[in-house]
Formats: sequence, structure tokens, C-alpha cells
Amino acid sequence: MPIDRKHLGRRYGPFLFSVGLQHVRDFVAATGGGVPGHVFASPPDRAHPLTWDEAAARAGPHGGIVAPPAFATTFAMEPFAQACSDPELQVNVLRLVHGEQELELVEPVRPGDLLTTTGEITRIQERGNLDFLEVSSTTTNQHGRVVVRGTWTAIIRN
Repeated sequence: MPIDRKHLGRRYGPFLFSVGLQHVRDFVAATGGGVPGHVFASPPDRAHPLTWDEAAARAGPHGGIVAPPAFATTFAMEPFAQACSDPELQVNVLRLVHGEQELELVEPVRPGDLLTTTGEITRIQERGNLDFLEVSSTTTNQHGRVVVRGTWTAIIRN
């Protein structure tokens, strides 16, 4: 059953996410081939010093640890996830694939940031037996500055 276009413009959020140093380190370890957690505290071989080494990060351009770009997926996709599972849209998640995502990184994300993400459905399109559901999201930090903009696309087979 195609997604009803009346849901175009439907909003989700706000979703809050408090960034911790351990969140960043666990993400860096998990995506860099290391082991997340406190027991194995050494960085993976490919970890960028600005994402792990506090002394190097303090001397760097941002004055402290920053999250790697892909870390944005841990918080910025929440509106997309909510839209895909919204009972009003009647999406069968067993017929859904995550088609693509685009992230515009506007400002660094740092430990201690309190992030707020909102999103809305910006495209519903039917092509043959496929529905395309697009959600755009915006994440701001505790200072009200945009840190990430995202566009997320799901493809659902009817």
C-alpha cells in the first residue's frame, strides 16, 4: 500500500542527545577496528588524534576532542527512524531498505554538547511498486547553532 502523501511535512522530534567523551571513544573504537569500552583503552591504529588523544586535540584547531564525521549517524537519524516506524504511515519495515543518507557537517560535535534533532518528511514518491520516503533532519547544539543537516531516504516495496 503506497504511503499517503498527506504525511508530507509531518514532523518528528525534538530528540535530545548528550554527547559524552566515552560515546565518542566507543564510536571511534568500534568503527576503527578496536574494542569499545573501558578495559581496552588504547585507540585503534587508524584513530585520528583529534578524536581520541586529549593533549593532541587541545593543541588542534578545535581546542579539544571532536567526534568523527560519521558519529552524526548516532543521533541525527532519529527522526528518520521514527518516520519509518510511525504507525500512521503504515510502512511495512520488512519491505524497507535504507536507500541513502547525506550529511552536511556544519560545526564540530564535541563531548559535553547537548544536541537537539528535529526532522520532517520532505518527499513521498511512488515509482512503480516502490515508495520513496525522504526525511530531512537538523541538529543544533546547546548554543542553538546548527551542527548537522541530514537527508535520509527509505525505499519501501509495495
